[in-house]
Amino acid sequence: MTTTRLALLALVLFCGSLAAQDETPWMGVRLQVIEKSERDALKIESGLRITLVEKGSPADQAGLEKNDIILSAGEKTVNSIEDMANILSKLRPGDTLGLGVRHADGKVEPFMIKLGRKGQSSDEFKDDVRAKELRDAIEKKKKELRDLEEELRKRLDDLRSGKATPERRTTPKPDETPKPVETPEPKVEGRDPVPTEVKVKLGASFEDLAPADARKLGVEGGLNTLKVSANSAASKAGLKEGDVVYEVGGEKVTGTGHFRTLLAKYKAGDKVEFKVLRNGKKESVSITLEAR
Repeated sequence: MTTTRLALLALVLFCGSLAAQDETPWMGVRLQVIEKSERDALKIESGLRITLVEKGSPADQAGLEKNDIILSAGEKTVNSIEDMANILSKLRPGDTLGLGVRHADGKVEPFMIKLGRKGQSSDEFKDDVRAKELRDAIEKKKKELRDLEEELRKRLDDLRSGKATPERRTTPKPDETPKPVETPEPKVEGRDPVPTEVKVKLGASFEDLAPADARKLGVEGGLNTLKVSANSAASKAGLKEGDVVYEVGGEKVTGTGHFRTLLAKYKAGDKVEFKVLRNGKKESVSITLEAR
């Protein structure tokens, strides 16, 4: 009996260790503090040097290299290992972290890195397409679950603080038959319909910003800039891959569908102001739209 209890205890401790490990975000780099004298010589205010990039790690997949310098993570500059640890402690595996990186040649470039799980390398059977699809699907489901948990936590906090009131659904009594609700005929207003045909192009592709990422960046919604084509209108105006677009022409953009509706209002030659977050800082980019 004693042996059985010890075996069960060992199993519980082992599983607990795996669960804790499962929620620890992992980049796959070794970092080194840069002394102030060297920072002054490089003309940078902050930074941690990458001395090792683990093969197959999130950092390796994102394109980070040895001797790159991480200037910022999220919206904060980093000067110590503790700074980076504090930022990562607020994140989970599957979250996306924006980095400002200075290469050895002095070029500064933004990176978006999808954090992995500490102690687990994605190197095992990485060439198997199905294994990759399953890993990606699992991460997506876990992220959706975390977003729901965060939304529930916020709702409960609002209810406790009085910022929100409980919503209750009324049900008819057994002897009562619900009366049909009469819906009035919609009034036809003398206004032009909202345009839906887009006749302009930017030369860039986007994806919806995840709700959790939007909350971390302090915006209601937005678009991740995935690709900017060379010599395109977006490229000429200075839009960069990794930029988070949160406002277009003075209107907040909530997603790719809303973005298409906004673009439909413009014609070729119009100059439109795009407000973006770049390495955690707000920037403004004016793009002269081109004909499709």
